[in-house]
Amino acid sequence: MHIVIVEDHPMILQVLTAALAAIADYTVEGCSSAAAGIAACRNGADLAIFDYRLPDMTGTDAVRILRDDPLTRHLPIIMITGDNDARTRLEAIKAGATDFLQKPVNIDEFRLRVRNLLALHDAQKTSEERERLLETVIAAAGACIAVADARAPETPILFASDALAKFTGRHIHDLIGKDPLQFLQEDAGSPVLRDIEAAITARQSGSCSIELKRSDGARSWTQVTLRPVPDTGKQARFLVITLSDISDMVEIRAAHDKLAARMSDIARISGAWFFEIDDACCLSYVSEAMATALGASADMVQGVHVDQLGGRFASPARKGQPLSTLFGAPFHPVENELLTFRLLDGQVRAVQVSIVPFKDADGQFAGYRGYAGDVSDIAQARDAAARASRAKSAFLATMSHEMRTPLTAIMGMSELLTRDSTDPDQRANLGMITDAAMNLSDVLGNLLDVAIMESGTLGLNTAEFDPVLALDRATRIHRQDAQAKGLSFDCRIEGAARGVRLGDGARVRQIIHHLLSNAVKFTPQGAVSVVLDLHKVDALTLTVTDTGIGMRPEELEAAFQPFLQADDGIARRYGGSGLGLSIARWLSNAMNGSLRLDSHFGKGSTATLTLPLPQTRNTQVDADDISLHGHHVLVADDNRANRKILDVMLRKMGADVTLCADGQEAIGLWKTQPFDLLLLDINMPEVAGTDVMRNVRETEAQRAAPPVPALAVTANAMPDQVAHYLEVGFDGCVGKPFTRAALASALRHVLHHG
Repeated sequence: MHIVIVEDHPMILQVLTAALAAIADYTVEGCSSAAAGIAACRNGADLAIFDYRLPDMTGTDAVRILRDDPLTRHLPIIMITGDNDARTRLEAIKAGATDFLQKPVNIDEFRLRVRNLLALHDAQKTSEERERLLETVIAAAGACIAVADARAPETPILFASDALAKFTGRHIHDLIGKDPLQFLQEDAGSPVLRDIEAAITARQSGSCSIELKRSDGARSWTQVTLRPVPDTGKQARFLVITLSDISDMVEIRAAHDKLAARMSDIARISGAWFFEIDDACCLSYVSEAMATALGASADMVQGVHVDQLGGRFASPARKGQPLSTLFGAPFHPVENELLTFRLLDGQVRAVQVSIVPFKDADGQFAGYRGYAGDVSDIAQARDAAARASRAKSAFLATMSHEMRTPLTAIMGMSELLTRDSTDPDQRANLGMITDAAMNLSDVLGNLLDVAIMESGTLGLNTAEFDPVLALDRATRIHRQDAQAKGLSFDCRIEGAARGVRLGDGARVRQIIHHLLSNAVKFTPQGAVSVVLDLHKVDALTLTVTDTGIGMRPEELEAAFQPFLQADDGIARRYGGSGLGLSIARWLSNAMNGSLRLDSHFGKGSTATLTLPLPQTRNTQVDADDISLHGHHVLVADDNRANRKILDVMLRKMGADVTLCADGQEAIGLWKTQPFDLLLLDINMPEVAGTDVMRNVRETEAQRAAPPVPALAVTANAMPDQVAHYLEVGFDGCVGKPFTRAALASALRHVLHHG
């Protein structure tokens, strides 16, 4: 503590200084004149001691000067005098002296009074600091606060924050000492204002919301809160009044109420199911429509566990699982989960549910909110469509089998007779039969391909093949057709990257066939040219150009749609089903390639096919024949003509052939004789070829015998069917009708012959 002593008598100054300097934490500054003492006090002092009689002025005058200075206004001052004069004492106290001592001074009393005054001054400073801190905090927070005197009948305002003054548009001095109600600016007859006035009069806590007019003229919703301190009623010493702008909160609440009303109306009108489920899988909210559908009121359904609602999963994979598993960890959103509910009227309804998790204020999982819609009609339509699709697939499979079986006999017998005939006319006639059968087979294949295209179940058989050989096979028949029409037919192969490529050779040949068929068909005169570009080792490009009828731009847009041709006249004049280009585009896309068509009406068209078919190191290519010398082959087919064709073809390849007409006989023969190869029809009346294959593979496993190579020879050769044959143990499949070359290629694959 810093103490200033002003005394013109050196001895007394020394005694007083020594008396205080001996006390720890006290620093004493002695002055011999009033002016020096005043200056020392202004530099910072905690206590001042002035002698009454000083050479330049009286101590009383010095006290007055200090009291007029804001820096020293509250400084504790002790007046010391040798005069025992009541008038002098009174004058000093009036001037602002805090205490008075008479000479000679009792040192103990002197020290005691100094200590008490310093303690009082320290407490006063602490109080002032806290008051300034509180005012600073209130100002920084921007809080609208007023403190009123609760002991006075009028409860006048003792303190008002700057924010409150700004809110009301008044100066703080205009608020101090006034009635708290005067700044609320509300109609005198307002019930809310009367409630506030009653709470102030009773010195009670209270809170209400009123719409007040701000200083800028705008009206805002304000929360008025009363807090008596330290207690309510007669114990109240102060009344703290706070104002909070809650306009945003009121607007949000109004918007929320509007939204809730809107959603409630939508839910009620639409009949949709809206619901909320808590973290215990119990319903915390349901829409009226949902409650009605479940045969209860919304209040009755709330709190019910989801497993008690009678719902079931529609998916067979989740059969028997409780509904609560849909809402468990890890709490992911769920979209379009199909459930079934049995309602009170006995109906079973299909309901599609979508849910999202939500969290509480602490960020913890709190449950799910969701929407459900009755999709029973859609589900019934879907099931009907699925049944129709299955019926169509069954019909196509039946038609495929029933048509391909006789086609196999026609094509096979024609090919065998052609090879054995030396009569040119007979060979020509047989060729016409073969061509007609192949055309019919192509039409049937196109129809089946369209069915596959619609179902999206195409499977590619990736293997090594020679694109040059594939092109040669595809161009044979179309070259003859072009020459028969008097057309020039040119086929060129460019590029050095020849050899074996990796891809589905059969599908590549099919694309080439469709492109050449269209080019020859729609070219009445002129030329058709084919260029196979093999410059790249990882891709090939095929270009087919014709000088035919061409297409208009609008016709070109529809060219790749199945069953569409430019007009009925085109179909009558040129024939065809309108499937070729759509199938070619679909196949090229399936192989990650592209097919572009450029056409000019009356001038011709150009089709450009690009396929990513990488070159392999294998230099072996397909051949039209294979040697089966030394192979004992078992053939099982219930169709006599097909058995005959396979018997002749296999024997010409050098095989020793055993024939049987049903699956049971095939099993018996295989168990009693050694065979190097099995060719089994699938649709045999007693025991199907797949059952024969299962029996063979099971017996081989029991005997620890090596598996015998086996081919399925069937008219049912769609991708999903072939995949099933491979699954039960077949090594490959030959689709009916087949040629000698197709059979040789399949045999080479399963026997791993070069």
